[in-house]
Amino acid sequence: MTDTTVPNRPAKLQALFDDMQRIAGDDAHRPGVLEQLADVMKKAVADPEVLAYLRDATTDNPDLYGSMKDPGLGIMGVHSSKIGYREPHDHGDCWAINVQVAGNLRLVHWTQDGVDPATGKVRLRKIDEVLMGPGDVDCSPPGVAHELYPESDDSIELAVRCHSLASIIQNRYDRTCGVHIKWSWGQKKAVATGQFEVVGEAGLNALPPGEAMTARVK
Repeated sequence: MTDTTVPNRPAKLQALFDDMQRIAGDDAHRPGVLEQLADVMKKAVADPEVLAYLRDATTDNPDLYGSMKDPGLGIMGVHSSKIGYREPHDHGDCWAINVQVAGNLRLVHWTQDGVDPATGKVRLRKIDEVLMGPGDVDCSPPGVAHELYPESDDSIELAVRCHSLASIIQNRYDRTCGVHIKWSWGQKKAVATGQFEVVGEAGLNALPPGEAMTARVK
C-alpha cells in the first residue's frame, strides 16, 4: 500500500483511513466488510471538516488513498466536470462504494438477469436509483452495475474500491447502442464484446442518456 500520509491532513481523516484498512484487512471480500466500510465512511463525512477536506483534496490529486497501480483498498475523487456521465459498469467480482462530497449525483443500479436464449443477448434489469447529495453513501455489491448522472456541475464523489481496478475485468453497458463490453483496466482495452437488452418495466422506463450526457473521459 502506498504511504498516503500527507502534511496538513486532519488527524481524524488519517484515523478514518487506518480504520478502513483495519476493517478491509487482507480480504476485503469477507462478509460484512462492505457494510462496515460504508458505515464508517458515512459517519466520517457527517463531520463538516472531513467533508470539506475530502472535497478540496481531490482537486490536484484524485487518488486520496492507494492508487490505480497498487493492490488493495483505494479511494479516488471523481469530478463530474471532468468525467461527466458514466455508463452502467460493475467492478467485476469486487464491490464499490460511492461517497458524495459536493453537488448532486443520480446513481442507478443495474444487474444481469440471464441471457435471452434466442438472441444470446445479456438481459440487463434496473434495480433502483438514488439521488445523492453531500454526505450520502451508496454501495454496489459485486456484480451490481452502477450508472452515474451528474445532477450539478460541482458534483464530486469518492469512489472507494476493494482492489486496484488494474486487476479486474468489468462489465460495461453502452445504453446508446446496446453493446456489452468486458473491459480490462490493466490492458486498457475490451477483451470481449456482445449485445445486451434492457428488460423489466422499471428498466424500460430508464431511458438512455441524451447526447449531451455521453461525453466523458475514457
